[in-house]
Amino acid sequence: MVLPICALIAFIVTFLVTRWVIRVAKERKIVGKDINKVNRPEIPSLGGIAVVAGFVSGTFVLLIQDPNYERIISSILISSLLIAFLGLMDDFLNLRQAIRAFTPVFAAVPLAVFSVGHSAISIPFLGVINLGIFYYVLVIPAALTISSNAFNMLEGLNGLGTGLGIIMAAALAFIGLTRTGNIFVAGEEALILFSSLLAFLYYNKYPAKIFIGNIGTYFIGSVIGSIGIAGYMYTALAVLYLPYVAEFILKARTRFKGVSFGKVNEDGTLYWNDKPNSLTHVIMKMGRFKEYQVVAMIWGIEVIFAMLAVYLQTTVIVV
Repeated sequence: MVLPICALIAFIVTFLVTRWVIRVAKERKIVGKDINKVNRPEIPSLGGIAVVAGFVSGTFVLLIQDPNYERIISSILISSLLIAFLGLMDDFLNLRQAIRAFTPVFAAVPLAVFSVGHSAISIPFLGVINLGIFYYVLVIPAALTISSNAFNMLEGLNGLGTGLGIIMAAALAFIGLTRTGNIFVAGEEALILFSSLLAFLYYNKYPAKIFIGNIGTYFIGSVIGSIGIAGYMYTALAVLYLPYVAEFILKARTRFKGVSFGKVNEDGTLYWNDKPNSLTHVIMKMGRFKEYQVVAMIWGIEVIFAMLAVYLQTTVIVV
């Protein structure tokens, strides 16, 4: 009964804190324009604070009830909170790209310390490969850096990042909860993240009442990356992030100055008449779609990759 309680606490705390953040952000003018609307309303930002609060609350209860796995739970939590702090600074200070790209390397230290003694990873169709010291100094930092930064790229539409996080967390939870040991605990953490994001989606879905902010996107990406690393679900992690590989390529063509939001017709549909620099633009060029329809299509793409990730991790990979 512990896990459902943890998930419920994460949901309730996120739901209540989101309402508080909406009120406080409005009072203190911490808002951003909703570019994808005709009238461009100002929407409260920093909603990611609520996701952090919900996840930490659920994880804290799990840590109390399951102290035997405090190392893996603590490593996931500490690494994710360090990157959440980076996202919060970016929200207020607009950090340079170089800082955003490489700071997560230092946040990987708790995960590297936890993983001491386990430097082998399974690769589909190749088998188990022991990377030795390179696993701690290269693979873990790279995986966490990529997962946190990449997740921040594909955002800008109501509910887009939150929904993608829900799908990815659900896939990792399914994989983890069907196993035992560390990977099971990683699955528990994924379910807690899933519950927190589900509560936040109520306010973040179209038409959004609050934006998630960089603190939210960085945090979600770091939690997903940390869960994949700590639970040794690298194959699933790689497959789940394949849409972000496409996003990276599109953004790279603009030297990472491209945006994901579109241009708005009078009827509320979105369009993009330039070269696409986001997956959202690729969808917009396929027809006249409302914002929530573009989001739903990208969610659908991620669902396909999530099912592939589950299949490969549970059928091909042996942990």
